[in-house]
Amino acid sequence: MNKKKEKRYIKLVNQLISCLKRLRVRKHNSKYSKKTFNNWIHIVLLALRQRMDKSYREFCDIIDVCTEILNLLGIRKVPHFTTLQKAAKRLRASFLEKVMAGFLLFTMTVNVRTGIDATGLQATRASVHYTTVLKKNKKARRKIRKYIKLTTYVDLDKQIIVAQKIRRSPAHDNRDFKPVVMKGKKVLGKAKKRIKSLDADKGYDAEENHHLVVEDLQAEDRIRLRNKDKPIWKTSGEYRKKAKRRIKRLRRNYRSKNETTFSVLKRVNGSTIRSIKVCMQNKEVLLKEIVYNANRLVEYFIDFLKEVY
Repeated sequence: MNKKKEKRYIKLVNQLISCLKRLRVRKHNSKYSKKTFNNWIHIVLLALRQRMDKSYREFCDIIDVCTEILNLLGIRKVPHFTTLQKAAKRLRASFLEKVMAGFLLFTMTVNVRTGIDATGLQATRASVHYTTVLKKNKKARRKIRKYIKLTTYVDLDKQIIVAQKIRRSPAHDNRDFKPVVMKGKKVLGKAKKRIKSLDADKGYDAEENHHLVVEDLQAEDRIRLRNKDKPIWKTSGEYRKKAKRRIKRLRRNYRSKNETTFSVLKRVNGSTIRSIKVCMQNKEVLLKEIVYNANRLVEYFIDFLKEVY
């Protein structure tokens, strides 16, 4: 097949398969497993479902007529929608995080500019008008689900998600800074990459965060400061004072690429989560991130080929 004429979903499927192959993911959990479908097929189809933002039943009806995708996966018929539901239950969140981070192996950047930020995802498909009316009733107000807070650690050069943390209800950004950044450092270390700098907004401005970036990561500290007009001698903390002296010399705002990542993630894959249980909601968010990373790599290789040829 000519790569220039490949369709968008075909490129996405090829990228997902190549990532699973590079990570050496087993096709079957056991030698006694049924050979009708395998883990690769389940993961690719579950990721495609997030890309289309459809329910299990609707997605299976659509894929049933997509013969090119079926041929690429090497199957004649689509799995029943309950088969995909059971496969999603079996998948571990830690395994999906490994697949999400595996796309870093395809990039050629060694020194990586990174950034951390948080956004919210809707845990319900109810309309805004319905939830607004429901809030007026004190008893019915309890039925409204709280939004899902997603904190991501991103490679700003290629806009690929490196690590993430999912939380329910509002919480301060500072709580998730250290665990997410240290998880991202471990992932980048396995991919043999080094953190060049870290960008973050004012919500992450704390002395311990500045210390972590400078001493533990040994990277350029680009965390924005609160009360930037306050004199340096009134600013508390050794590393916050150093950051205030240096922040005036920062030329480019790389942090805006964090917002671009969230914008693309929501517009392409949808901002609502269909699952009801917490564990399934977490897996659904991770599958959205896997699809996003695969799409980014497809665009990255297209841009790379344009530069070469």
